[in-house]
Amino acid sequence: MSLELEAVLRQKTGKGGARSVRRDLMVPGVLYGPKTAATSLSVSAAQLEKFLRETHGESKLLNLKIDEGEPRQVLIREIQTHPYRRRFLHIDFYEVPLDQQITVEVVVELVGDSVGVGKGGEINLIRRTLAVRCLPNQIPESIKIDVTNLDLGEILHVADLVAEASYVFEEDPSTGVVGVEGPESTPAAEEGSAK
Repeated sequence: MSLELEAVLRQKTGKGGARSVRRDLMVPGVLYGPKTAATSLSVSAAQLEKFLRETHGESKLLNLKIDEGEPRQVLIREIQTHPYRRRFLHIDFYEVPLDQQITVEVVVELVGDSVGVGKGGEINLIRRTLAVRCLPNQIPESIKIDVTNLDLGEILHVADLVAEASYVFEEDPSTGVVGVEGPESTPAAEEGSAK
């Protein structure tokens, strides 16, 4: 699925210009990159919210069309939001050279039924995302982790995972990713609390 956002060049800059843009239900932003001069622009707040809902806020390469021009391959680097009002304040787009590897966070997806859960345990997802390094057009949709053989008290670490050929993990190998916790209360513990 090709992800796309539309933007318009922003003539007014500074705090006053940003406030004016927000009054028009747009989000002020900037586009920059190693081969891109900083460019002020704005995007529709509604379109941005829809995009983030569809991608669950994950790192995704997207086509940014500015004033109906040629799409630019970008990543969202940062989104500033109001501390208590539900609105966007500013967005940073990073234009990525497609021939240079980047580090992005990718969501973890668990696959299979754990034997430990079958024994009464509970899956504990320690890391919802993992950092990987890859080319911008090879960002995986998710990192699938098979938990079928995960038993009570066991934890899978980054070192236990097998990366696909298109990316490498940018995490400490000893980082825990997913485990199976045993039942919270044991009969012995319950007897002790009853005394």
